Amino acid sequence: MIYVLDPVSKAVHARSHCEVEDLCFLLTITSIQTGQRDRAAIVRCAYELQSYLTCAMDVKVEEVQLLCPPSVNGSDAWSLEHLEKIAFYEGIGTGESAVIYQTSVKTYKFGNLDLRKKKTRRIWYSEQHLFSRITQQSHRTLDMREPHFYASKV
Repeated sequence: MIYVLDPVSKAVHARSHCEVEDLCFLLTITSIQTGQRDRAAIVRCAYELQSYLTCAMDVKVEEVQLLCPPSVNGSDAWSLEHLEKIAFYEGIGTGESAVIYQTSVKTYKFGNLDLRKKKTRRIWYSEQHLFSRITQQSHRTLDMREPHFYASKV
């Protein structure tokens, strides 16, 4: 089953399929309320990944993988790669920037910054950050008969 959040009503709907466009992240999650490990969360971009890891309650994130389309990975098929790091680089005085996704398979660069030039760097995600994450628990009660997310966000 695929659970989708309606951004307007905040209701969770159950669906039989979905389509994914562009790269995104697949998070292996465990419900801290039930201990179940039968779901994964799909997060659409690095910003939303940061938000999820910061704000999601009631789940332990076990692993983050990059779901990478053929247009990015250079192959004929989508790939699922263990994510190691996301770094944001900004050129000093140039206005140029780049985001680097480092996986267990490859490194992907998005942006026009020449990384040989002077720059600043911010780590947006690392495995160390993931492993140091403290799982927060909310006080919500789940109705298991209704579609629901394991994670609650503040």
